[in-house]
Amino acid sequence: MENNITTRPGQEEKMLPLSRALVILGIVTGIIVAVGLIIGYTFFWGKYQHQTYSDIVFETARQHVKQNPKSAMAHLELGYAYLMQGKADQALKEYQKAYKLDPKNRQVQYNLALGYMAKKDYPAAIKILEPLTKQGLFDLEAHYSLGEAYYNNGQYREALKAFSQAAGIRPGLANIYYYMALCYEKLGDKNNAIAQIDKALRLAPNYTEFQELKAKLTGQPVGGERRG
Repeated sequence: MENNITTRPGQEEKMLPLSRALVILGIVTGIIVAVGLIIGYTFFWGKYQHQTYSDIVFETARQHVKQNPKSAMAHLELGYAYLMQGKADQALKEYQKAYKLDPKNRQVQYNLALGYMAKKDYPAAIKILEPLTKQGLFDLEAHYSLGEAYYNNGQYREALKAFSQAAGIRPGLANIYYYMALCYEKLGDKNNAIAQIDKALRLAPNYTEFQELKAKLTGQPVGGERRG
């Protein structure tokens, strides 16, 4: 038996508008979603997609300072973020703000010294680092940074002493012996310079700067490749 679907009079007219409404609703929904995606990409996702790591660090630090303007640590964080972006002036200002908030904090003092070094104000950095090394006899960073500050300030004998103390704390750090070799070279002591660069090369034999200094001191050709 053939099944016939019967409809009441006027049912066809009611079904057609409903179908059209569903189609229109689907189109409108699609348009809304598309517009939302475009706006989201333009103002949000597209923005973050092009941010670098240093941008994210900076924005995070800036928000921390905004939320805690009297926090020395927040200003240290922002100072570090500025240094990552190569903005030494702004970094130093943040470190100075941190120092005003917490002048007895060793980390604050150390970072302030780094800020002065970034500005190549080595005497100011030395003034801060000298007492730090006396207070923290086993503070590698303070001794190493003091050695760098002395060296860049032309105080090679003082730099040697600071680097020697750093080597006593961590004898496996190749850069210490590299700097000591540079100091001896500046002082005209080629034999000790060679002895120190040999120590550096034993720890990092493929490092180009070490090889170049050894070649300069001995007249031998440079060999090896710098590590990536």
